[in-house]
Amino acid sequence: MADITAKVFRFDPTVDRMPRYETYRIPADEPMTVLTILRYIRRQIDPTISFRDYICYKGICANCMVTVNGKPVRGCSTRINPGETVLVEPMFKHPIVKDLVVDFGTTIKSEDAVYTIRRGVFIEARRQ
Repeated sequence: MADITAKVFRFDPTVDRMPRYETYRIPADEPMTVLTILRYIRRQIDPTISFRDYICYKGICANCMVTVNGKPVRGCSTRINPGETVLVEPMFKHPIVKDLVVDFGTTIKSEDAVYTIRRGVFIEARRQ
């Protein structure tokens, strides 16, 4: 049995002064999704890790989006093979709530524009 090595971004803005990375080794004899890896870490190694643990079972909701090896991916469907090392980070350009949980924002549509609000701050208006 080989291991999957996961280097995971950790940061709680209410407590931590600086972000950090924690490295976890997950036993694996077959490919695992990023979401399964994160669930294993939380259940078996570190119960304090935060991520969006939701899956629509269709691969369309995008609630599980994270950045893996520098690319935005769906955690529910991105597979990592035994023996690989993976870097898991929050989605770029979104405010961090805690660890891998970010504020994707709220989209409000009106007759003349689409507004995006994140953490209570107006971010963008797209005129229609």
